[in-house]
This record gives sequence, C-alpha cells and structure tokens, in this order.
Amino acid sequence: MLPFVKHVLFGTPYQQYGQIEDPQAFANDPLAWSRPLVRYYSGEFSMAAVQANRDMEDQSQVEVGFDALFVGIYDGHKGDATAIYLKDHIFRELIRLIKENNNNMNKNIMTQVVDQMEKGFMESAGRNVFVSSGCLICFIRRGTLYAANVGDSRAVLGSMKGVGKLKRLVVKQIVKDHNLDHREVQSAIRDLQPDFRDIDYNINFRTCMMIAEKGLIETTRCIGYAYLKEEINESESFEIPSWERVPGNFTRPLLTSQPHVYSRILRDSDKFIIFGSSGFWKGISNEDAAKVVNTSPREGIAERLATLVLQKGAKHGRRTYSQLIGLPKSDQISGSDTRRENYFLFRSAYHLDTTVVVVYLDNNRSNRAGMMLEMNSYRGCDDGFQQSEFTNFYSNANA
Repeated sequence: MLPFVKHVLFGTPYQQYGQIEDPQAFANDPLAWSRPLVRYYSGEFSMAAVQANRDMEDQSQVEVGFDALFVGIYDGHKGDATAIYLKDHIFRELIRLIKENNNNMNKNIMTQVVDQMEKGFMESAGRNVFVSSGCLICFIRRGTLYAANVGDSRAVLGSMKGVGKLKRLVVKQIVKDHNLDHREVQSAIRDLQPDFRDIDYNINFRTCMMIAEKGLIETTRCIGYAYLKEEINESESFEIPSWERVPGNFTRPLLTSQPHVYSRILRDSDKFIIFGSSGFWKGISNEDAAKVVNTSPREGIAERLATLVLQKGAKHGRRTYSQLIGLPKSDQISGSDTRRENYFLFRSAYHLDTTVVVVYLDNNRSNRAGMMLEMNSYRGCDDGFQQSEFTNFYSNANA
C-alpha cells in the first residue's frame, strides 16, 4: 500500500500556483526543449526536458495507439547508454509480450519486460559496468492503467473528488521510487540477504550508504550497473577506477532491477498524470506539481513545470534563472566528482538532467467519437516524430 495520497484544496484556473520569474527564459535556454501539446485518443499530452550533463542522460518516449498510450522515462546515470537502450528496445518488447499473451495485458507482463531489458543490456554492455538507468513505464489501454518503476523517477496521478465548494484535488504517487533517502528503502536492502544475522547484511548496508554518500548511485534499483550486481574480473586491460571502487568485502548483488508494478481501472475523476525523472522531482513536490497542472493552461504545461524546477535550482545556488541559462552544460557525465574546482561554472551544479511528461485523461474509456489519430512515436529532445510500433500491434483481433 502506498502512503503517498494527499488532499489539496481545489484552486480556480485564475489562481495559478508557481510564479515564473522570466516567461521567455525557457525559450531562450539552449539546453531546454519542449513539445507543443499533442492529442491522443482520449486526451492530450505535453513534454519538456532540460540538459545539465555532458550527454543528455534522460531519455523519454510517448507512443500513441488507436486506443492505447505508452509513456517511458529512462533516467540515465553515468552516461546515456542504458537509457538509450531502454528507449530503443522496451516498447517493442512490451508489444511482443502482449501479443504472445493473446493481446491481453497484465501486471506480470510489466515485470517481464523490465526483466528482459535488464538481461538484454547486461549481455550487451561489455565494459559499461558502471552505467545504469532508472525505468518508469506506463501503458494505458481501454481505461486500464499499468505502471512499473525501477529507480527514483515518479508518476503522480491527479484526481478530482467531491462537488461544489467541497471539490478537492487528490494527489497520489502511483509507483514507489527507490531512493536511498527513504527509510523503507534502506530497510529493504536486507531482503537481498538470506539471513538478517549474517555479517553480510551489516557490510552491505554500510556499503549502500557509502555509495550514496560518494555519489555513485542514489537508488537501490536500476537497469545496468553490473559492478554492483555481478563479480567483475579486473585485468591489465581493465581496472576499476579508484573513484568507482567500493569496499571489496561486500557481497553482490547490492542492487536489483525488480520493479514496483501498479495497475488500476481509471475513473472519470482521474484527470492527469505527471511523469518525471529524478531531476524533476528533486526540484518540486508531488503536491506542488499537481497544483500547478490543476490551475494552469494546458498549452506549455510541461515547460512551465520544468521552468519552476530550474528556477528553484538557480535560487538554491544564489543565481537568477536568467543567469543560470547562460551557464554551459557540464563537461562530464553524472556521478562525477563534485569537489572539482570549477564545478559551479556548469549547469549540473544547479539542476540535473530533467524530463517531465504531463498526460491529461479526458475520456478514460474509449476513443473520443471514434477519432482516427495517427499512431506516432514521440521522443524527448526531438522535434520530429516517427511511426509507432503500435502499427504492428493492431490487427483484426485487437483493433
């Protein structure tokens, strides 16, 4: 059971939450990207992203089908290799698994597809033993939602309850995130060990706390990062860098790729879902993000949310947003040493790679008036679009 449900008083559209200091700053930011509002079969969606690291380690996609929608956010760490692998493979594999199951979807398929991604990437990673990614995916079809999460991205559902003056916004985080800051996540580390009394438990717990403090990774679950999951043989041609090395007396695996999976039948009271990478949620709470969506115009809503996160990062670093966008992206990947002398001359000192997708749920049961919308694939930081794998999914049996 998720302890993430909160009630927020309903605000009118004229009482907007979150003030934008410079409305033109996002458009002038060379590292920011957003997509105009796109319609899908039962609503609309908005996307935005901002780069901070040398490579854009966040990857994202939205796939539009005749009566289905897929959203994926892949929060890369120490490079973009894992996130790109997920973006290129996970949706195709999900469609294959659904078709194998007589075109029926269930929660177990969400677990299976994440497991397949872990196996596939680990087999192809070679010496990319430190790179990893979170994996947040959501599949909505014919009024039923399925979501799975590995890592510390989040999906937050906004629903309206009550009538008249008692009308209120209910905010619910629908999948758990696995950040080591959470007490329940810390305690879950022992589940990887066969016996709580075993000395391995104490060694591994301390090691997990150390790797978080060292900045190696902040979550207990990810796709990839073979070094903390498998024995790595060093040789003359491959040596583990000193900044990556952790005490050698821990037992593997310290991390897992097991997702938290959630499903529900959507109700008419469910109004929107906010999907965000860890960089987004570090700058805004679930409740504040939902209040902004609930009280703001739809057009540009993802851009507005990303702007608020950047403003907060700039303010925390004692800069204005206008000053922030004048800084270059980092010359290093995420997880690099933050103690280097010129650290505060780069964007990564003030915010992480950030991705946000807002999906409006206007009609949760069917295609509005039988609208024949194109089945397209939309990718983060890409102004174009391409034909979606959904075109290979639909047949006489499931059209």
